[in-house]
Amino acid sequence: MSVLDDPILVERIDPSDFLGVVERFPDQLRESVALAEKVEGLPALAGISSIAVLGMGGSGISGDFLSTILGPTEKVRVQTIKGYDLPGWVDSDTLVFAASYSGNTEETLATVEQAQKLKAPIVCITTGGQLAEIAQENGFPVVIVPKGLQPRAALGYVSIPLLVVYRRMSNGSLRDIDEAVELTQQRAGQLGRAEPISTNRAKQLAQQLQGRVPIVYGSEGISALAAYRWKCQLNECSKVPAWSNSFPELNHNEIVGWQGMHDLSRDTFALVVLRHDGEHPRNTKRIEITIPLIEKSLAMVEEIRGEGISELARLFDLTYFGDFVATYLAILNEVDPAPVDVIEDLKSALK
Repeated sequence: MSVLDDPILVERIDPSDFLGVVERFPDQLRESVALAEKVEGLPALAGISSIAVLGMGGSGISGDFLSTILGPTEKVRVQTIKGYDLPGWVDSDTLVFAASYSGNTEETLATVEQAQKLKAPIVCITTGGQLAEIAQENGFPVVIVPKGLQPRAALGYVSIPLLVVYRRMSNGSLRDIDEAVELTQQRAGQLGRAEPISTNRAKQLAQQLQGRVPIVYGSEGISALAAYRWKCQLNECSKVPAWSNSFPELNHNEIVGWQGMHDLSRDTFALVVLRHDGEHPRNTKRIEITIPLIEKSLAMVEEIRGEGISELARLFDLTYFGDFVATYLAILNEVDPAPVDVIEDLKSALK
């Protein structure tokens, strides 16, 4: 029996049941919609020329989700600010989303203070902490989400409220969110612990990646973002080095790097390519040409295809698959997927 099919071993390696949190992700999406729909006092969208999402790490990726989904269809500029300073284009006509799961992320708090001085409208998403206190003191709308998770495991709680709030402000539809909930629910059944490795593609891929350095490629748009999410989850959950890149940019640089060090790379690096029906047809062609050019330098190449009609559903489908893979790889590596001790040590040293 595979370790991944042994409930006793899984429980021993994953004592906080991080895998259970991943399995319950569709419920998180549903709850996030309900929480965001209750928030009152939202600012008017009229006159808003740009949107800035302030956040780091597992919270900051919520802004990447928002910009990736809104970018192709909305005229308003959306950008995630991951650092201590706001760019010069942020002003009083910028809608600011401050996303910090803990509520105490120092970079986010620094940029919130700057946004306040600019008199920008601010909406907060957090579990509490200093960010919730700032929201209460200043009368900012705030979506309070449940505590107790690692920020990277709270993707639904920090990303969906941004989209729901924007759709409320713009009188937009939530149909794509409904589709994402339904699709991830299906995936939970296909990829959860109860599905044996013989028919569970996430368990199979985790086994293939064990002992190798994962490289994840997507193409511009949703699969590029999904590839980045895979990279982060593999780093934090599986405790392995991992990298991501995207087409067409990698065809202008990284493709050349695979020409050298074949003896090292062909035993070490494993490539996962994320695909979906909405990718640009030229990127489809680039992928078809690129893989044969570089596969001799890789230990393996596997393709994962996201399903769904809407961009949002396909994005969550691809990222959700990666969350399962990273968690299963952690279990195979016999490391607890939940803690991130190095990050905590860094924070302590910075204090």
